[in-house]
Formats: sequence, structure tokens, C-alpha cells
Amino acid sequence: MKKIPIFIIALLLTAAAGAQNPTAYFMEGSTFRTQFNPAFAPHRGYFNVPVAGGVQASLHSSLAFDRLLYPRNGELVSFLHPAVSTADALRDIRDKNTLSTSERINLLGFGSYTRNRKHFWAFDLNLRTDASLNIPGRLFEFVKRGTDGPIRGMGLNFEAYADAGFSYSFPLLGDKLYIGAKAKAIVGLARGKLTFERMDVTLHDDRWAVDGLTTIDANIPGATVNYRYDDNGDPYFGLNDIRMKSFRPTGYGFAVDLGATYDVLPDLQVSLAVTDLGFIGWSKTDNIRGHAADVVEYTGITVENDRTSSSPDFSFDELTRFRPDESAASSRMLQASLNAGAEYFLWNHRVGFGLLYQARFLHFATLHSVTGSVNFSPVKWFTLTGSYTRTSRCGGSLGLALNLCPGWIHFFLATDLATARFSPQYIPVHQRSANVTFGLGFPLGKKGVRTRQ
Repeated sequence: MKKIPIFIIALLLTAAAGAQNPTAYFMEGSTFRTQFNPAFAPHRGYFNVPVAGGVQASLHSSLAFDRLLYPRNGELVSFLHPAVSTADALRDIRDKNTLSTSERINLLGFGSYTRNRKHFWAFDLNLRTDASLNIPGRLFEFVKRGTDGPIRGMGLNFEAYADAGFSYSFPLLGDKLYIGAKAKAIVGLARGKLTFERMDVTLHDDRWAVDGLTTIDANIPGATVNYRYDDNGDPYFGLNDIRMKSFRPTGYGFAVDLGATYDVLPDLQVSLAVTDLGFIGWSKTDNIRGHAADVVEYTGITVENDRTSSSPDFSFDELTRFRPDESAASSRMLQASLNAGAEYFLWNHRVGFGLLYQARFLHFATLHSVTGSVNFSPVKWFTLTGSYTRTSRCGGSLGLALNLCPGWIHFFLATDLATARFSPQYIPVHQRSANVTFGLGFPLGKKGVRTRQ
């Protein structure tokens, strides 16, 4: 059963580490704030360096690296190794074990204040990817303890798309209230959904069987399938038989960001926004769909002391021999986010204490997080932020951020990996969340009058 732990560890730990970094939320000079709330605006207009103007990546996992690999006798072994007890291996395993990643690269971005220096507009073009994974706890129990029974809900979802957005914000109520909105045109590049809808395991003294149902639904540019044929002449295909023949859009969509800020007191501001509220319509032309329903039996398994002591090799290839289904068009909602914040300022706006609540509606689960931050800005063009974020299912993390915006350059860097402990492969050992944000650009025009300092 060697391929099961390799599959699990690879999916949970080798995703592109590295989209909205909560440490950046309260940094007034940052151009990234408009992604949290379109009512926000930087101190000045800006022009981002293409690609380097905004690189953001995040990863959230309900399992940490040290819950899958363990040091034993000077070696790093998987949770299946006999030296790792069943109690240790399954200690932090949940019914749903999820991982999500999100990446955003700003290909082009610029913005400016209008003549009254209160209204702000911005345009950006971004390349984005979102992926989420769920592994049921019953699968871990089966491969470690040899427990049979139904396994449900295992799956992987992925989307890649580009969006072009225009945002505008303006004041009301004597400048106490700012309203912002952003409209985004979306081009779908690729998507895929692989779902193990049924994996019913029956365990016997000398053999075990898996009754499985797996489905695939994907949109791939210029998709072609190299079909194979069984003894009856019926076609089937595996994941390795799917090819991308050309590069073209596979879907189109639209989304909006809506937000507001309100000064409750001269030194107290609250904010609320919903982002990525929209959908992508994926075409029928590049759609590949299929199902795999089969019963696979294996012999040679040995169960001793309530655990599997020897077992045959197992491959998910057996459960991913898909029979083709008819292609179809579909519409998918984006992974929307809700951001609600409050910040109180001291010492003539040089120090701010912020509290942020976020909810991100992912494919397999909704992530809730609370971030507390301290923001220090001794001069207008320099801000240093420290934060602590607690995320549901993913534990806590410390964050640091630096924003420099003098008259000739704009530089921003934020991460919550600075205090993390890493393995030799540079994977966070205990931390289950990772966020990295980097941006480089040039200030444009005069400062807005909404700047408080």
C-alpha cells in the first residue's frame, strides 16, 4: 500500500505554498488594501511594476507537516511506519482534513486620485489560481489501522483564471463614510474537479476489496483524450490520457467587490466588504467528464494487533479508469470572501490597533479567521505591522509586514513565515497557514486628502 501515503503526503504538503494576506489589511499606504475592500485607497496614486507589482500566495491546511512524517531513530518516516503508534498517527486527524491554496499575480496595475483628491479609481489585471482538497479521516484510519467501512467525500478542486477589474471609491456624509465598488471581467483558463464519491472498503483475513465510484469534470484548453479500450471494445481513459492541444479561454464570467468604511469616532474606523462575488461560465467545447465505477480486490494483507502489518501495493489508478460521459456547459461560483474590520488610532495616528474577521467560502469548507494587529507609522511613508491570526481548523500564526512609500518608490512585503520552524525541505513543521505578499511600484500624483496624518 505504498502509494497511499505518498499520495496523501504529496497532496497535503507539496501544493504551491506560498492571496489575501490579513497582515496587510490595516496598512494604509499599501496598494493591496483595495483587494480586501474597494473603499480603501493608498496614500497616493501608483503604477505597479508588471508581475513584480503584486505577488501573493497563501496556503491553509488542517494538518501540519509533523502529523504526517515523524523522526524515528534518526530517520524521517511516514505515519504508516510501525515505529509510529496508531494513537500518535491519528491524534489530530479530523473527519475532514482540508488543504487550500490561492495565488494571485498582478500583471498590470495602476490607480490615481481625481482632482478633488477624495475620489480614487484603479485598474488591475491579475492571474489567479485556487485549489482545495479534502481527505476524509476514515481513509487515514483505514491505511493505518486497517479499519474497513465506507469512505466518503474525498476530492480535489482547481481553478485558474484571469480577471480585469476597475474600482472606484468616493465619500459620503461629510467624508465619514466611504463607499467602494469594483467590477471584474473574468476569463476562465482551466478548471478540474476530481471526486471519490464512494470508496467502500471490505476487509477480510487474506484479502480486501474497494467498491469505488469516482467522477471527473474538467475544462482544459483544447482538451483531447487518448482513449483506450477494454476487452469488450468499450472506451475508457485515465488522468494521464488527457492532453492540452492549444491554449485558449475555456470560460467567461463576472464578479464584483463591494465595500465601505465608516469613521465612528475621529480615531475609530470600521470597515466591511465582500469580494469575489461572481461566477464563471465554463464552455461545453473543452469539457471532459467521466465516471469510474468498479470493485477492486487485493490479497496478501495481514492485520495484527488492530493494525495492518503487511499489505500489497495499492494505486489510485485502479479507481480512475473513467468511462466517458457527455460533455456539458456549467457555471461555477467563485470563492467569495467576507472581511470585517475595526481599527483604533493613538498618538496622532502613528499607532493603530486593528481587529479583522475574515470568512472565505471554499469548495470543501469555510475558513473563519480573526486577526489582531499593531500598526506603527512614525512617518507618513513608513509603516511596520505585527499581527497574530487564528484560523479555524488551521491554528495560529504570527505575521510581519513592511510598507515603504517615499516619493520615488513603493515597496511592500508581508509574511507569517518569519517565525515558523522549517524542515530541511523548507516546509513549515508545525504551522498550518502560510501567507506571502510582495509588491513593487512607483507612486503617482498628489496624496489624497483622506490620509489622516
